[in-house]
Amino acid sequence: MTSVTRRAAFAAAALALVAVLAGCVGIPGSSSVNQGLAIAQDSSGANFEFNPEGPTAGASQQDILRGFVAAFTSSTGGYAVAKQYLSDEFASKWDPRQSVLIRSGVPRLLPIDSATMEYDFTTVATVDSAGSYTEATQSSSLRFGFTKASGQWRISAAPSGIVLSQETFKRIFSKNSLYFLDPTSQRLVPDLRWFPSGTAATRIVSALLDGPPAWLEGAVRTEFPDGTKLSDAGSLVTVDSGVARVDLTREALAANARERQLMLLQLSESLRTVANISSVSISVQGAALAIDDLAGTAPDTNEKVDSQALVLLNGEFGYYANGKVASLSQLGSRVVELSPTAATLSSDGISVAVLGPAGVSVVRKGQAAATLVDGRPGLIAPSLDEYGYVWTVPSGNPNAVIATGADGVAHNVAPGLPLDSQVRSFEVSRDGARVAVLLSTATGPRLIVAAILRDPKQVPSGLGSPVLDVPIDAFASIDATWVDELTVAALTQGSTGAGVQLFVIGGESSSLGTLASAQDIVGGNGLDGLRVLGNDHVVSTYRGSSWQGTGVKVDLVATQR
Repeated sequence: MTSVTRRAAFAAAALALVAVLAGCVGIPGSSSVNQGLAIAQDSSGANFEFNPEGPTAGASQQDILRGFVAAFTSSTGGYAVAKQYLSDEFASKWDPRQSVLIRSGVPRLLPIDSATMEYDFTTVATVDSAGSYTEATQSSSLRFGFTKASGQWRISAAPSGIVLSQETFKRIFSKNSLYFLDPTSQRLVPDLRWFPSGTAATRIVSALLDGPPAWLEGAVRTEFPDGTKLSDAGSLVTVDSGVARVDLTREALAANARERQLMLLQLSESLRTVANISSVSISVQGAALAIDDLAGTAPDTNEKVDSQALVLLNGEFGYYANGKVASLSQLGSRVVELSPTAATLSSDGISVAVLGPAGVSVVRKGQAAATLVDGRPGLIAPSLDEYGYVWTVPSGNPNAVIATGADGVAHNVAPGLPLDSQVRSFEVSRDGARVAVLLSTATGPRLIVAAILRDPKQVPSGLGSPVLDVPIDAFASIDATWVDELTVAALTQGSTGAGVQLFVIGGESSSLGTLASAQDIVGGNGLDGLRVLGNDHVVSTYRGSSWQGTGVKVDLVATQR
């Protein structure tokens, strides 16, 4: 069994377990939306305030259960209102934070016997206790037991966790990226989490202090010393005049000056999307921690590329603008000499990995000739990473991945991909910590996102267990690309044309519609930077809510790091 297969099996088992650990809620009424005014707009889309009511005298079992699940909309006081519906003995045992099941449609309430009721509904996604979101659709059935206390019905048995409708979930929960560091502490790597808006700051910090999630282990690190937690005296992150005050345990004192700077950076970036937070201060058991400004030494986050398309047109390779190509001078001319069908420009702009008839070559500034790094037949478009490695793989041999360093040494990488698949796209993220792989399988397209594992010298050695491993409802795979630090776009062939699907790592998937035909997709800076090359070689871009042809016809559109 491959690592991908094991991961898929584990995910299915975990989802089945979660399905018996949650409750259900009806769709609430509407309310107003309050926008955050801090560093960035509130990513939750709302600071939504629900005010559920407690149980009324003489309420039936059905009314108690309906009231209980309706109270899931308020996490105030550790879901204090919801706990009013529970028996005194059971209230201390129920754990609402264990999981969230996100449902579609209207649940059904079914009496089982005189003291048991069942909720049936369709689950479309789950959030675990750490705030990690997973899309999956399945039927869920939950049981609740009842007892009488002082003549009133109360719930005496219930699965831990809660269930919310899709609409309610989006109003109550906010999405926030936790930021970890690559092994060299030169780049920030995000991991998306979901928390109730009212408790988001504390839960973000607690999750960050818990360290990298399992899927990123071996690919990222944290600068918080082992054992660092929120202090007993400051177990909540408080916000005072826009300043988030984070009080840590004494373990934090083990960090040196540079590590403290990076600790503050991790906190600041992770809390950036929380409304009303504009800065962060760190203390240790009440004593402020002096931390110098990083100034120009801060690691990169969500790196941007040139907004102009990098193309091959009329024998010139360079940036396209106003009907002309601004050639990359000698670098561009040497790319053209290789008769390229695909190319990737490094983030520093000094090297290009090129796929041509001879295989994959690298063109570097200051070198008179291109260097052939992989001459195997059937290679797909190459990728580059921030450590200078060129990634190559033949389409028909998914586990024959090679990463060739700047020194010319080729290293075999063990990706653990399905043996009966073909690789259509293999693209490393801009932070160099993750890779997106689009496969063709007997059952259709399949997208995998996993962390890149490296040895102490940053030499790639393999891929971790996938955080994303999803089939795509289409006829055939075409290409895939990174849209931003958390989003991958997959280009596939469907019955009505070429379709583009967006997959947020740790979030929702969505469709960007279709085009008449397509052969490549290249990322830029967000949705506006996406470019699709049609079979007629005309470039299309995404504008508003649809794909629009630019009228520009080129030989290829290259990937920019």
